[in-house]
Amino acid sequence: HAASLVIMRCVTLPTTSKSTPKSISETTIVATSSIRTAHRIGILGGTFDPIHNGHLFIAEEGRVRCNLSKVVFVPNNKPAHREGKVAHSDAATRLELVRLAIEDNPHFAVSTVETEREGLSYAFDTIAQLQIEYSNAELFWIVGADTIDEVPTWYRGAEIFEMCRFVAVSRGDFNLEESARSLSESQRARVIFLESVGVPIASRDLRSRIRNGWPLRYLVPDAVERAVAMRGLYR
Repeated sequence: HAASLVIMRCVTLPTTSKSTPKSISETTIVATSSIRTAHRIGILGGTFDPIHNGHLFIAEEGRVRCNLSKVVFVPNNKPAHREGKVAHSDAATRLELVRLAIEDNPHFAVSTVETEREGLSYAFDTIAQLQIEYSNAELFWIVGADTIDEVPTWYRGAEIFEMCRFVAVSRGDFNLEESARSLSESQRARVIFLESVGVPIASRDLRSRIRNGWPLRYLVPDAVERAVAMRGLYR
């Protein structure tokens, strides 16, 4: 029996069987109200170097459409899953920028679980700690749909699927079916897909704009724009 898939709403990817998997167009659309439960906490991890409106949009999209109580932003210390990636601002600075970015949304919060932990930031360790902090809640890790197929390669990735569910937000013309097929049946059952308009903003492009003296207005929250300018960050 295949689980249901929802497109344009919160969705659970279809499980497979020995027969040919159904395509997305053949699956049943389920109303968002059918997945409502209490104490659903979203998690959005990242380097946030700097945080921008694309991050905030994905968080709000996941919160509203998946009926999450709130979304917790988790700035990392040292990214573990991107080989060669180095943060351009220290953890304390990026943490402060996140706080400024989310201050006007009562449904957003920030966690220092990774910035206070030395060494590489592993999602497994973070989820384990957040499970203790939110012991009465179900956790939903929010990622881009183009990232979900990488999760099994993360440190103790198979176990992460058992510890929390995932909300994978598609951006642009990303192929949802291809991403679904890269996961095992049990892993697909733990993923919720959201097909969204997406906000094509990248932190690396913002850093380039800052070096060139180009505006950040409407790309980042006003408070972040002011902090970046006043402190001379990313120049």
